[in-house]
Amino acid sequence: MGLVVSALLSACGGGSDDKSTAGTKTKQATAAPAQPAKPLDLTTVGTITGTIRFEGPAPEQSVAQLSGWSECSAQHPQGNPPAGDVLVADGKLQNAMVYIKDGLGNWAFAVPTEPATMDQKGCVFIPRVLGAQIGQPLKFLNSDPMAHNVHGFAQKASPWNISLSVKGTSRSVKVDKPESMIEIKCDIHPWMRAYLGVFDHPYFALSGADGSFTLKNVPPGEYTIEAWHERFGTRSQKVTVGAKEAKAIEFAFQQG
Repeated sequence: MGLVVSALLSACGGGSDDKSTAGTKTKQATAAPAQPAKPLDLTTVGTITGTIRFEGPAPEQSVAQLSGWSECSAQHPQGNPPAGDVLVADGKLQNAMVYIKDGLGNWAFAVPTEPATMDQKGCVFIPRVLGAQIGQPLKFLNSDPMAHNVHGFAQKASPWNISLSVKGTSRSVKVDKPESMIEIKCDIHPWMRAYLGVFDHPYFALSGADGSFTLKNVPPGEYTIEAWHERFGTRSQKVTVGAKEAKAIEFAFQQG
């Protein structure tokens, strides 16, 4: 808020008894009232679709090291399970989170009441990458016959650390500030980790096994679209969407 100060100095000449007087007038600018969020005009919205490619040979996935954790290794008789941190098939990258990073106006978005759910099963988080909106319930489950916990290392919102000590238990949290991406760990089993993106809008999607993603009901505008991957960082590009327009874009990741 800007502060404008105007000083008016006046002096009257005369004899030795003359006095100089100074008057200061302060005027404080008031901020314009916030405009209420407006609902989407669904007759004008468009769609952004795309593909996440991986260029070059894909690196090996990490492997969960279960040695010494008999309760976990008993659930994986075939051997230590892959972490799922690199999923590439036919040059397409899975589990990249794609979202509108910048450009949205003052739109009103409904917050889903259905919880975004993450399980702990076989001593891994399922899914490994999850998206949700601010205020949407985040439900964490324990489907294993041993204790787990869910430690969310949020930087902008309040971090959390909750215990799920019995099979079949669940607990919910809500995140009140946007952040992409929040690392989640189980402090009991050090290989267990996942990632959560929390957004103040519904325009986010996780790339599928074929690398594809879709952002629906996007209002006309110019946007920065960002794609994030836990191993390969982020990529971004500008996209302009017209009324009722369908735009197709592509992101490419590579090793190192």
